[in-house]
Amino acid sequence: MLTALQLTLLYGAVKQLNDIEKALVFLYLEDKNYKEISETLGISEVNARVKMNRVKTKLTNIINP
Repeated sequence: MLTALQLTLLYGAVKQLNDIEKALVFLYLEDKNYKEISETLGISEVNARVKMNRVKTKLTNIINP
């Protein structure tokens, strides 16, 4: 479980993402699998995985510069 501070940092970082990246994060947090995410966003499953890995790295760099 995340603490209040961790949640605040996460949402602050998510605000800095573009719309597709935000959608990826929220679908991922809703426990959607990559097949469901790809269908929702209209991208390939491989592309969804690649984008999610890039978003994770981006969020890490925003939170821990």
